Amino acid sequence: MLVFVKKLGLSQTELSQGICTQATLSKFENLGRIPSIRIITQLCDRMNISLSDLMVDATVTAVDALFDKADFNLITYDYDAIRNILSQIVPEKLTASEKWHYNYLKGSVALYDEHDLVASLFYFNTILTDPEIDDTSIYYLLALSGCGQIYEKKNDVEKAEHYFNIVFDSVMHKHIDDSHSAIQILSILLNGGVFYAQKQDYDTSNSLLNYAYHTCSDNHITYYLARIIYQLAQNAIATKQPQHLIQEYISDARAFARLNNNTTLLQKIAALNKN
Repeated sequence: MLVFVKKLGLSQTELSQGICTQATLSKFENLGRIPSIRIITQLCDRMNISLSDLMVDATVTAVDALFDKADFNLITYDYDAIRNILSQIVPEKLTASEKWHYNYLKGSVALYDEHDLVASLFYFNTILTDPEIDDTSIYYLLALSGCGQIYEKKNDVEKAEHYFNIVFDSVMHKHIDDSHSAIQILSILLNGGVFYAQKQDYDTSNSLLNYAYHTCSDNHITYYLARIIYQLAQNAIATKQPQHLIQEYISDARAFARLNNNTTLLQKIAALNKN
């Protein structure tokens, strides 16, 4: 909550006035003691934030909360939102792992939205060449995956596949510790699924996508399901699968895209359905 209070320029006294005592607010911020839902709702209204925003902020650091939002924006193609988030972060104040996350997001925006392959390669290589990083780190694997996509865009399939092979050898044996690591692994699996589909290796693509689908199911994550199923639908169309299966994929992809308000993907699904 302290993050939101500072942004609004409010003191604890001003925030709590007419809602609760300053002592109650201090216990919430400093000790994590949750007040009544009535008090929480009124505090949220005063700060013009949602209850979910407040609960996230109560359990993670401000930087972690920003990175979590940026990761979600990456899934929904909202690159302007990512740039806005990254502009609020001072790289010099980040820990080593936070710097890797920061550079991964910078590289991803350069790759997917700005189509600046040189800048993207710079950010990913910054991660790969950091002497503090371990080659089992999820950010090391994400950077390798990013390099694979760069070479894919340069139509250098041999180099792209080299990077993806290194990544998948590690990912398939990597333990998922929490939802954060699951989301990052899902990103790698999806990118691989798209890469092999473009190579017309639909068996490998479907294998990776189905593995990603079950990872979502096992970890109760919906964020990537829309994009995973959308690619499965494209693969089904390309391999002339039965129409009822294709429509099932399209319907499911649309439902999950709506759930996560992924408007860009909804447009792609609508175009795919017309064809």
